[in-house]
Amino acid sequence: MKKKVGIITFHASHNYGSMLQAYALQQVVLNMGCDCKIINFRTERQKEFYRPHFKRGNIVGRIKRTLIYLPFMTSLCEKDRLFESFLRTQMLLTEKEYSTLADLFLEDFDFDYIISGSDQIWNTRCLDFDWAYYLPFVKKAKKIAYAPSMGPNAKNDVDDIGADKIKDLLLQYSAISVREQGTESRLKSFTGNNYPILLDPTLLLLHTYWSKMAGNKPLISGRYIFLYVPWFHKIVFYKAKEMAKSFNLRIIVSQLYNTRENTWIFDSDFKPYLRVGPIEFLNLCKFADCVIGMSFHLVVFSILLHTPFYAIKGMDDDRIKDLLLLTGLESRSISEEAENFSLDAKIDFYEVNRIINGERIKCLEWLNNCFS
Repeated sequence: MKKKVGIITFHASHNYGSMLQAYALQQVVLNMGCDCKIINFRTERQKEFYRPHFKRGNIVGRIKRTLIYLPFMTSLCEKDRLFESFLRTQMLLTEKEYSTLADLFLEDFDFDYIISGSDQIWNTRCLDFDWAYYLPFVKKAKKIAYAPSMGPNAKNDVDDIGADKIKDLLLQYSAISVREQGTESRLKSFTGNNYPILLDPTLLLLHTYWSKMAGNKPLISGRYIFLYVPWFHKIVFYKAKEMAKSFNLRIIVSQLYNTRENTWIFDSDFKPYLRVGPIEFLNLCKFADCVIGMSFHLVVFSILLHTPFYAIKGMDDDRIKDLLLLTGLESRSISEEAENFSLDAKIDFYEVNRIINGERIKCLEWLNNCFS
């Protein structure tokens, strides 16, 4: 009889990395011969945050943002549709949707195992955070944590206020792994235990898998730099503009930010292309001459799709730093002061793949042992 596995994570966040890591983990578990569904947990706070800009807040704010974003409304609605379409067509979800931890407590889930992870689900400061991701609602299934993260700087992002609660919940798990050293150190400070550091689920699927999903035809014709950062950071836009001028390339940006930070729209060096869901994100990464940003999953998919990249202040982020150290790509992290760029990859992707393949085997063995 097949083992029944549930997953709870940020699967419904309209964030490229969040949705793709949820998809990847489910595919890995399915490939192990298990029945697997993602628990369709979507809080109202999460839904509100990821609505198109002009649909958020009170009526006055909506009218104001509608006027500001009027030229982009069609594209933003299409972006929203692409995320929801990926959710419906690419993932196996529970039939019922849950919006609160109380809803989950009322459900008698028929799973043998429930996995929490990956992504920043254990970052108590994250906008998506909910205590449900520590699995207090699980009654009978074995609890597994696959590579959850406490964020870019776990020491500061997760304070001591909830330490006792976190410790009590962690002690109820059958197996725990984490995604980066910062999270491991923070958990150890709570429990005194050591935890294995495993790859993000997206890295458990092969380069060829993601390349095929990205498609063979570029969405953007011609040469370009792809800029992506979940939150607006002026330094990323500044560095991208320096690079673009050096190499006479356009800069493609896949999203808008809040109204005070959208002055870049009026700069001809930046070209908004907003009809971008998870699959389109992969396409923009795959066919770019170079990508630049401050995003862990941007680095992940640049590596997987063999695209040159620059991670602004990457070594200041626990998540990105660990990945760069693992693959020997520390030089792809650049500071605010960096002035020299090269579009020559200077990345030995063969060697990077060899390293990741070795780690991938360890991760799959660990997860497979959890089901034995």
